[in-house]
Amino acid sequence: MERVMKSPLRFSSRRRKKDRGYTLMVLPNKPEKVRSIYLPFVLIVIFFCLMGVNFYFLCRYPLRIAEIFRLEQEIINCKQIIARQEKELKMIDPAIRSTHEVGEMINVHNRLAMELENKYNEVRNISSRTRVSRGSSYRPFQLPQYKLSSADSELTKLYILNSNLDFLDEELSKTSAQLQDLYSRFSAYDRELDYTPTIYPLVQKGYITSYYGYRRDPVTGRVGAFHEGIDIAVRAGTPVRATADGTVVRASSYGTYGLFIEIKHGSYGYRTRYAHNSKILVREGQQVKKGDIIALVGSTGKSTGPHLHYEVLYNGKPVNPRNYLP
Repeated sequence: MERVMKSPLRFSSRRRKKDRGYTLMVLPNKPEKVRSIYLPFVLIVIFFCLMGVNFYFLCRYPLRIAEIFRLEQEIINCKQIIARQEKELKMIDPAIRSTHEVGEMINVHNRLAMELENKYNEVRNISSRTRVSRGSSYRPFQLPQYKLSSADSELTKLYILNSNLDFLDEELSKTSAQLQDLYSRFSAYDRELDYTPTIYPLVQKGYITSYYGYRRDPVTGRVGAFHEGIDIAVRAGTPVRATADGTVVRASSYGTYGLFIEIKHGSYGYRTRYAHNSKILVREGQQVKKGDIIALVGSTGKSTGPHLHYEVLYNGKPVNPRNYLP
């Protein structure tokens, strides 16, 4: 009796398990037996999982193709960069040699700057008579010496090249500052020379009949009279010229000086005087340039004959004009 009761339960359990699957029926077009295939639920799940995986990879494939194409382009670009860098690296050795050539050029410029500095000091001392030459010494420049062999890598050579460029940049800054300072001083001195009496006061040479300093007065014969200028004998009517740029501060008759001209030469402390003229060709307040004709030689005032009395004053005190004659 128990065996009869258990059999339906086992049958019902197997049926429920079988119902979880699906039956695929194949219907023919002509009268034939209908075929059916039972597909378990697990098999269907596996099928759809496989289809999902295939669909995922199918959709991802174009993206992977695009990524591969992009990477190939980057590889091509990298190869081009590497080829260009290799070409540039081959130029390192010539570039290192060029840095040494630039170093030699800097030394040439330093020597030239030294010569110009010494010449500047020399000229300044001759013209001012008061300066003490500070001189200038040559400052040699030399790049660090590296011993390169064929075993050295290009990176080592590149490091040496960069080091040389740093040294050159620093030295060029120093040399540029030195030359700029020298140029500024030369420019200032050039402007000063325009206002310094440096040319002969007559358009033609005469001869000096009376020098700067103590002398016998040619008119009174008094001994010990101080002569504050020089007398240059020349034919009457000879043009007199300004010996430097400046402003005419007096152009008139002035006591024993006769027809007299005084010129102030800028703010550099110089004044020049021209006396005993026969005719004045400038007026007070007029700006004159070095070499301009300002008067004609004569014998006005206290004079024994046609000549130019020429004086140079520095900071209000008379100095020997011969120091300023060419």
